[in-house]
Amino acid sequence: MRIILASASPRRLEMLNQCDLSFDVIPAHIDELILSNEPLETYVKRMAYEKNQVIFNQYPQSCVISADTIVVLENELYGKPLDEDDAFRMLKQLSGKTHQVMTAMVIKSASFTEEVLSITNVSMTSLTDEDILAYIKTQEPMDKAGAYAIQGKAGWMIEKIEGDFYTVVGLPLNQCMSILRKNHVVDLQKA
Repeated sequence: MRIILASASPRRLEMLNQCDLSFDVIPAHIDELILSNEPLETYVKRMAYEKNQVIFNQYPQSCVISADTIVVLENELYGKPLDEDDAFRMLKQLSGKTHQVMTAMVIKSASFTEEVLSITNVSMTSLTDEDILAYIKTQEPMDKAGAYAIQGKAGWMIEKIEGDFYTVVGLPLNQCMSILRKNHVVDLQKA
């Protein structure tokens, strides 16, 4: 069965490549605006579902994997920064605090649909303004939810995590592979 990753994220592509899966990448382009009074858990699940549906409708004989990741501090959504000032604001607010990273994932084929919401607590060390400015200069935070990449140059900023590391990167990999194996989409013994 053809597997399609409905994401433009290089991190998700890299994670699936780690598993030696054969798959195609077809990003889904949807309106990602949050609805008025929409709970953040509902929002992230809706985004993953809508991304999946757009691609599944075009390729109904495939198995489509989609995901969406958000960063949440005190019930406030931290998406991708609009610019360097926005990245500075986000990192300044996350500094020295524990926040949640929520990744919703949907895996759908003609015979099954499975949805996952994985939440990991991430504790960030206290950062100086100079730390934040130096990190922003690398440009790494500019396309990341919460303006940081745990698997990249921001790794040193993270004191601890409670939960799944791969959820923070953007795809709960263990759950993804478990679903694909359980539904006989992949057989790791043959890989």
